[in-house]
Amino acid sequence: MALRTCLRSCANHGDDKGNSVVKHLKVFLRGPVVLASLWGCVVVVQAQSLDTVEIVGKSDSLTQPSFESAQERVKAIPGGASVVDLDVTREGRQSTWSDSLGLAPGVFIQDRFGSEEARISIRGSALSRTYHSFGTKVMQDGVPINYADGFFDMQTVDPNASRYVEVLRGPNATTYGATTLGGAINFVAPTGYTSPAFVARTEVGSFGYNKVFGSTAGVVKPKADAAPVWDYHVAASQTQQEGFREHAQMENQKLLGNLGVKLSRDVESRFYVAAVRSRTQLPGYLTQAELAQNPTMANSSTVGAIYPYRVDANRRRDVDAQRLANKTTVRDGNTIYEFAAYAMNYSLWHPIDSVIEQNAKSQGGHIKVTQLYDNHELTFAYLPSIGSTKGTSKPTNNLGSASGAATSDYNQQSKNHSWFVENKYKVSPHTTWVAALQYDRAQRKVDDVLLVANNMNHTFTQWSPRLGVTHDLAPHHQVFASISRNFEAPIFGLAGTTTLANQAQRGTTLEFGSRGHAHAGLHRYGWDATYYRAQLHNEFQTSCSNPPACTSFSTQNIANTLHQGLELGAHHVYDRTVESRMALLYSRFTFQSDAYYGNNTMPGFPPLLVRGEMLYRWGSEVSGKPSFYAGPKFEWVPRAAPMDNTNSLYNDPYALLGFKAGQAIDTTWRWFVDARNLTNKKYAGTTNISADYSAINKSTLAAYYPGDGRSIYVGLEAKFD
Repeated sequence: MALRTCLRSCANHGDDKGNSVVKHLKVFLRGPVVLASLWGCVVVVQAQSLDTVEIVGKSDSLTQPSFESAQERVKAIPGGASVVDLDVTREGRQSTWSDSLGLAPGVFIQDRFGSEEARISIRGSALSRTYHSFGTKVMQDGVPINYADGFFDMQTVDPNASRYVEVLRGPNATTYGATTLGGAINFVAPTGYTSPAFVARTEVGSFGYNKVFGSTAGVVKPKADAAPVWDYHVAASQTQQEGFREHAQMENQKLLGNLGVKLSRDVESRFYVAAVRSRTQLPGYLTQAELAQNPTMANSSTVGAIYPYRVDANRRRDVDAQRLANKTTVRDGNTIYEFAAYAMNYSLWHPIDSVIEQNAKSQGGHIKVTQLYDNHELTFAYLPSIGSTKGTSKPTNNLGSASGAATSDYNQQSKNHSWFVENKYKVSPHTTWVAALQYDRAQRKVDDVLLVANNMNHTFTQWSPRLGVTHDLAPHHQVFASISRNFEAPIFGLAGTTTLANQAQRGTTLEFGSRGHAHAGLHRYGWDATYYRAQLHNEFQTSCSNPPACTSFSTQNIANTLHQGLELGAHHVYDRTVESRMALLYSRFTFQSDAYYGNNTMPGFPPLLVRGEMLYRWGSEVSGKPSFYAGPKFEWVPRAAPMDNTNSLYNDPYALLGFKAGQAIDTTWRWFVDARNLTNKKYAGTTNISADYSAINKSTLAAYYPGDGRSIYVGLEAKFD
């Protein structure tokens, strides 16, 4: 009763005129004041309920694996897979996806204009897609945030509210029903078992950046024997920035929570809730001359006397999303049952070259059964999902409003059914074979009442077998190899237009590598190295179809392409004082005997990207590490990146230098300073893509997205148990 009363009070904070859930949620998302109220509620509830509950010790959750459990699970995967420790990331700024995944092996990620939106690709997935993305299954706590057709937005995830990230590259994401080229990325939040009772964090810095984050967590058990054990974790954040560039303001508020109930040591159910409000301006591309002269400017194109990229209400992407989910795990002897269901609502307001308005609803889940034998781990799963995106496209007045009636009024429908079976057979104490088979059936249907030519209804199917092996050369040194089939059905066009890609992307991936850690004297080493080679058929390519204006894009199938590369992550510590991390990504993506482009390199991103940092640690020990740290960090792109299929235009190489320092004052308080691009290098972190720029006047081609200039960020964090 105390909890109910207090939460009602929190929901009414700042608004005593209404009772609707939506109104209360909007009030909650206004900022940290209400977050502080929530913290107060939890304290009051605990204080008022001491006669009926007790706080119990930490333990692992059946539904939400701990960071240590996730690390162990990776060892059973015969391919590229890793777990990112976000506590390490939080030694510096944690705002964008690049902050969290920049040092993850095999992940290509570049901020577009300092906001949440990034260019992301794994093994060349969505290689040419310069905005939003597809080709990778993105999840929060094992629940997909993708539309049912595979498209996803970065804005709907909060890395700050996560403890770690699973990055399962390519077909190694079969456990989540993903057979796409990019695999899966899973942001996993703490639970009441693994999180401190209260966490508060604030970051401020250049270009008007500021972030406030807070969370509360706990475990509560009634004193009665055999009664359920409840745990909870609730996090909220608010982020704002003016941006390095003009017309690059960003503001978002996010709420993420999970509530678990352990009915017995073998039965647990967990409920998840998330709500996101994101408002982002889009500064657009620059010409090469503009990039060199003034990279802070917005796109300078005009429509009559109007500068579309300099109108606050125009050229923006505003997103509101809500998500509910449940995951239940039942352990019955040697059999483990897992049931999941989710529903997501997503609204988009997107005035660009037309005014796009969408509402998307997605539902899905999975049933998974794992049987443990002496030497076998046999898993069966069924993963359905459905979704509908209703939207319109209207002509724009370039001031943020529609200037006429809709030109497209559509309903895009997706239905997906995936079945898979996997057997992990331990043939010896050191060797495990993994065999899997997945069947996918995907339907894509468009009903457009205004553009009948856009209507379509296609069904795509494929059987995807997989065979792999892991072998332990030593207790902490493993080698692996696998061969797998890839499958990905097309996504829909953003504004309801028909994509030219009417075939599923398919392929075969061969990979092998090694991971582990070792020590020699005062040296400790860790590594994760994978070579992969993917032969693709009907690869999706999105490119500008009307350069140099680039106001329209098309996605088509490319008959035969080859993706291959090296994914390397390395970690070294000397005498517990000098710590180095590095991620190297070598990529070679080529057309294969194409009628127009021969064996040219495919455009998308640079052939080599290296990121790293070296920190010197000293001082008294806090949480297993010396309390102070300081050192340089870098990003190096040594070779130019092609920007079109004819390889007639390239983005220049660059090198960036930064510096990071901080201190864990004690187990409660810590601070950091994070300086970036210290030389104030002018460079393009990402570019637009076209089939052919060879006949275009390069001086008028706006195709470059500038990276941020010199910047500095500081932060303070407190954790209370």
